[in-house]
Amino acid sequence: MATNQSQRSITAALEDALGLPSATVAPPKEPWRPVAIVASPRPASGKTFLARLVTDFFSIDYGEVEAFDLGGGDHPLAASRPRTTTCCGIQSTGDQVALFDRLVVKDRIAKVIDVGHESFARLFTVIEEIGFLEEAHRREVEVVVLFAADAHAVSAQAYRALQHRFPDMVLVPVFNEGVLRGQKIRDDYRVARASAVPLQLTILPPGLSTYVQNTDSTFAEFHDFLPISVPIGRALELRAWTRRTFIEFRELELRILLEKVRASLADTASTRTEQRRASQAL
Repeated sequence: MATNQSQRSITAALEDALGLPSATVAPPKEPWRPVAIVASPRPASGKTFLARLVTDFFSIDYGEVEAFDLGGGDHPLAASRPRTTTCCGIQSTGDQVALFDRLVVKDRIAKVIDVGHESFARLFTVIEEIGFLEEAHRREVEVVVLFAADAHAVSAQAYRALQHRFPDMVLVPVFNEGVLRGQKIRDDYRVARASAVPLQLTILPPGLSTYVQNTDSTFAEFHDFLPISVPIGRALELRAWTRRTFIEFRELELRILLEKVRASLADTASTRTEQRRASQAL
């Protein structure tokens, strides 16, 4: 299994961000174990493209990643990442148990769920009914929802509804310039916490989308190598674009970890204050 690059550098990053000495900030005892839910209530929102990117990003850090395609029709994520993706549903209780048991299992495999628009409402209803977020928190699994934003009012309304229903969930809007085409929608997707700063995906340079759609190579391969099936100039452009995009994901990981460390430091300070008061009262 590949070494988690985020884990290797997290201590130094936390020290720098928090302005604390190394003796104060220790690396997490448990490995970072993410579950990324990629969702949108509408078709043609760039959701599966985003799920492919996240799947490939996680494969660099973990070596192993499990993806689950809840899309309808031809299951596009499974078609493009067949070795890592399972087609599944959530209509029956058995299907739900099979999926959610895999998401909270204590392993070091990152998980990605590509939620087709047909399954959007049902998935979040099940998440609420079974208390999935609470169980994931108990098992130290980090759940983040990457919301593929677009300019349609239905999407903005669904985003705000999720914020209201799940105030403790990390809900991150993702603005894909290839979908938005210059439309300004940030005011429709306001964030309520520092870890949920929107991600920005720049548009692919002209001509590169053909290689992304037709090649068997993953974005992870473009990040590390130059596939021989792609002309060298195009491969170099794709590598540059992929690395910029993966930096967005890595910064999201860091923001979530920073939020956790700050909360832990605040709890520690509060506990020490209570202990000091109790000692003084004796």
